[in-house]
Amino acid sequence: MPQINRRSFLKASGAAGAVGLSGLAGCVGGIGGGGTPTIGLAWVVPVENFGSLMGVPELQDELPNLGDAYEFESISVSSTPDGVQTMAAGDADIALMTTVSFANAVAEQPVPGGITAIATDFWDAHPDYYGFQVFSAPDSDITGPEDLRNKKLGVNATGTGIHAVYVKQLREVGIDPESEVEFVELGFPAFTQAIQDGRFDAGIYPALLAGQARAAEFTEVFSSQNVFDPYPFAYNVASNNSLDEKADAMAAWAEDFAFLVDYCRNNKQEIVPPAASQFELPEAALGYFLTEDDYFREDVHMDVDALNAIMEQMVELGFVSESRDYSEFASNEYLP
Repeated sequence: MPQINRRSFLKASGAAGAVGLSGLAGCVGGIGGGGTPTIGLAWVVPVENFGSLMGVPELQDELPNLGDAYEFESISVSSTPDGVQTMAAGDADIALMTTVSFANAVAEQPVPGGITAIATDFWDAHPDYYGFQVFSAPDSDITGPEDLRNKKLGVNATGTGIHAVYVKQLREVGIDPESEVEFVELGFPAFTQAIQDGRFDAGIYPALLAGQARAAEFTEVFSSQNVFDPYPFAYNVASNNSLDEKADAMAAWAEDFAFLVDYCRNNKQEIVPPAASQFELPEAALGYFLTEDDYFREDVHMDVDALNAIMEQMVELGFVSESRDYSEFASNEYLP
């Protein structure tokens, strides 16, 4: 049977929220029954990171290759840099990475054998879909990015693509992100309470939790569409050693991932209840899923030209140390 791990996302608040989801990573790995390879995937935000859905039993039953060509291990981590480290330690074959974590993993080579991005998870800043949004409290005097000077800003982790959204916007309104604001690291599920308690003044929200901010009548300060054109933000990145040593299983996983995205588009109403149950989320929290309040997910293939373009912006922002052609580190050969 496929191996799965149950995760509670919204319970990761308070003290747990301070470290995100790092304490919830699964421990299953290696080779499944009968010598079937196990593919371990590290993800950050359930449902929002599409690969996390491969751990939902009802969806596993629909995947054409899972259980025959490979078994699956679901691994939750608090940030994409943690996913890189999980892969570097040999505890994951694939990790969800975003612009900065991917670029730095390419440059710093922490993963033995190197890495390759093999499928896009989602794009950010599309005008018709969700972009990362920064919210303040309903009664706050922070109503636009120019009001963020000398404020405390919530982020799940600094030095990430999400942090870069803040930095680009702050610079555009003349605020020094290094000296005129304070970034407070906290797990996403604790953001709303932290703003209400005054732990920080504004926070940047992923799509899954933005509905929580809207329901609390928080004020939208800005979104990533204000500072970026659409760009591929998150990718499923594989260890090259896993691609070599588990070639057939990795190809089968990629085929299942592409299948799952299409299946969810066509069966949204059937997806939400088991996904909510798996991650102990209210079904209402998944109302955003595959709507205009979700990210742009038109194609899971890697767009290398768009990838190179956003990486150049990350270099300009100081999040990535040098320019390079990422075509060597991205491939569509595993996707159908």
